[in-house]
Amino acid sequence: MSARNLSPLAIERLAIRRFAAKHGRTWAKATKRERAAWLARTEPCIREEHGIAPGAEWRGGDWQAPQQADLFDLIDTPEVTA
Repeated sequence: MSARNLSPLAIERLAIRRFAAKHGRTWAKATKRERAAWLARTEPCIREEHGIAPGAEWRGGDWQAPQQADLFDLIDTPEVTA
């Protein structure tokens, strides 16, 4: 699976599968504290494995650099059309 199609939901699902594999119990049996701690530790690792920058944001179905403008959204603005 490449970073291009690894959505935030896919990252969470992968983290949940890793939790079950490591702890031998289901995600449903984990406490809220355990879930939050596991996701906080595991998500950055999964993002790094798939080449997703730590500060990247999921927008429009793809990862983008933080605070990067989507140029297609700017086409109809007066500054661009003038």
